[in-house]
Amino acid sequence: MVHDNIIRVSVESIKRLTMPRSSIQRRDPESQQLTQEKCSRPHWLWWTFGVDVPLFLLVAVVVGLFEFGIIPQHKSGFFCNDPALSFPFKGDTVSMAVLMLTVLLLPFVLIFGTEFVFVDSTYSSRTKFDYVSRETFKIYRNYLCGLIFNLGFVEVMKGITGNPRPTFFDICEPDTAKTCNGSEYVSTFECTSTRFSKWYQSDSYHSFPSGHTSSSLYCGFFMAWYLQRRAFSWQNRTVLLVPVLQLLCITYVATCSLTRITDHRHHWWDVLTGAVIGTVTFLYVVSALCDNFKRIASDSQNTSNCMTDSQQTVRTLVFDGPQTTSVP
Repeated sequence: MVHDNIIRVSVESIKRLTMPRSSIQRRDPESQQLTQEKCSRPHWLWWTFGVDVPLFLLVAVVVGLFEFGIIPQHKSGFFCNDPALSFPFKGDTVSMAVLMLTVLLLPFVLIFGTEFVFVDSTYSSRTKFDYVSRETFKIYRNYLCGLIFNLGFVEVMKGITGNPRPTFFDICEPDTAKTCNGSEYVSTFECTSTRFSKWYQSDSYHSFPSGHTSSSLYCGFFMAWYLQRRAFSWQNRTVLLVPVLQLLCITYVATCSLTRITDHRHHWWDVLTGAVIGTVTFLYVVSALCDNFKRIASDSQNTSNCMTDSQQTVRTLVFDGPQTTSVP
């Protein structure tokens, strides 16, 4: 009996030694986690490109249809000879093209650059680039969700209210304004201007709320708070770099917002309401989607599996010396 057991154990040992390594089931937590990630990756891709991306494009299309007046929108009336609507149109200090370019590109460049600086320089270039790209994608994805929510909400409000801008008479040249008397209220009108395009004429009664203010405030506050949580430290070689960048973010917000009043493109209550919308969107994205830019333990564990023990203490471009970190 003893000899039989010894022979059986020996045969099983030989089988295990000759069995391919890929067929042996590993029980360590790291291998199980990698296996789960590989199995869940196709599932994640399907939900991302099969559900999230189409919904994102759908919302973007609806915003575009509202912006270009393809979807029918309400037009509020006006008081004849209203001085608040009689300012001449002299252009935009911050145009729509500049605004959209900055709110889309500036956060991406800032996040990528910050994450790149704060990665240990001892990593290989490929590992460093992969990590920075992954972290940038996560944060920028959350930012875009908030931006689309912001723009969609503003466009719906513009379409529902249809309030005239301070430059309404100059851009639209409503037909009924030429025949009305005194300060009577005019409820229906059609734009007759030949100096401005159809988009400008439709945009002349989309004053409330200010999209420039809501978008720029959301973008500027998001970048400033991201720098505060991710980059600022009293142990940095330079203490003033991050505050100066944050000051530039706030200056960007103030420029985009206040020039809407000085350019007579919005009433002050339009700008105030836009600021409220931008603030609410910023707080929601930072607290709910970005978790206040906290490092998630699971992400830290995943990245640490790809590092050697000597890479657990890092020296970055901004820290004075080695700092213990849990890099995701």
